Amino acid sequence: MFRIKKIMPLVILMFIFLTGCSTKTALASDEEITNLVNNYLEALESRDISSMVKYADDIRFPDKDEQKEQYSSIDGDITDTKLIELQKVNETEFEVTVELVDNGELVNLKFPVKKQKKGWKVIVGQDT
Repeated sequence: MFRIKKIMPLVILMFIFLTGCSTKTALASDEEITNLVNNYLEALESRDISSMVKYADDIRFPDKDEQKEQYSSIDGDITDTKLIELQKVNETEFEVTVELVDNGELVNLKFPVKKQKKGWKVIVGQDT
């Protein structure tokens, strides 16, 4: 009985340590972020509004219904989208450079990609 009383605190500490280790957030890989950005760019080209909202957080529109409404009225013709560069800023943020053709004009844009409660999102709508 005496031995169990000595070992029990050690067992409890080990349990707490192991439980704490298992709750750490998994880190994103470059491949995961690349796939996210490419999915967003594909949605942008095809004007798939639901997917654009799914992959991005447009800070101009906190209300997703308003975001969808505004996106449906976009007249621009976006083609030839391409991910040019991916840089890790820290464990919860990347920065991507994309190239696209907007109404016939070649444009390079930078977007942050941030870890949010519901996963990674391309952040759009910020001032450039």
